[in-house]
Amino acid sequence: MAGFFYNLGRKVGPNLRKANWVLRSLTGSEADIIQAEQAVGRDLAHAYLQQVQLDDSPEVRARIDGIGQRLASCLKEKQYQFHFAVVRSSEINAYAMPGGYIFVMRTLLEQCQWDADETAFLLGHEMAHVVKRHAMDRLMASSLIRGGLSRLPVGGALGTPIIRVATAMLDQGYSQDTELDADRLGFKLAQAAGFDPSAAIRLLNRLRTIPTEAWLLSTYLSSHPPVDARIQQIERLLKS
Repeated sequence: MAGFFYNLGRKVGPNLRKANWVLRSLTGSEADIIQAEQAVGRDLAHAYLQQVQLDDSPEVRARIDGIGQRLASCLKEKQYQFHFAVVRSSEINAYAMPGGYIFVMRTLLEQCQWDADETAFLLGHEMAHVVKRHAMDRLMASSLIRGGLSRLPVGGALGTPIIRVATAMLDQGYSQDTELDADRLGFKLAQAAGFDPSAAIRLLNRLRTIPTEAWLLSTYLSSHPPVDARIQQIERLLKS
């Protein structure tokens, strides 16, 4: 997956530059910001879909979309339109792209044992990265990206080095605080949608029993906070 993000190319450039302008503009409305995020996410998702094989099972698609849309209906922010897809891959991973594009590897869903409650926490966590703008913030935090964007003429395309930095960042984990923040919202979404939020503990306990070599192709667990810290937070949420 790192290779995909590294070699994505120029297509996302114009929309990324526009998103940067909108996010930093004093006159940009909330709707403008979300529209800009969606444009960047759509470009990334389109390029990603050229590189992977989706699970074409109608049952799988309906199951994941049903859980995801049930979670989305509980969000206060109704402006986001979420799109869920399952990818056939040996990776144990999931990706949240700006604007509401969520990709989950079938391997990770198998680790959930296709349990709806565990899957709800997993999807809720990824949706939180969108709603909290973690993905866009990660892109815009790079001084190289900001500097390159500021020097572009109107209509100019981002250079390859900037694209590489921007897209490679989406393949890296977030900070511990950011991941715990996503866990909190994922927990609350699952609970609000009528799923069992304690299923998050079952899932996390199962994931940490997976042999280390199984994670070599994935940043999913290695880039997250220690499992114990995540479980402790969920236990506190359950008590409250």
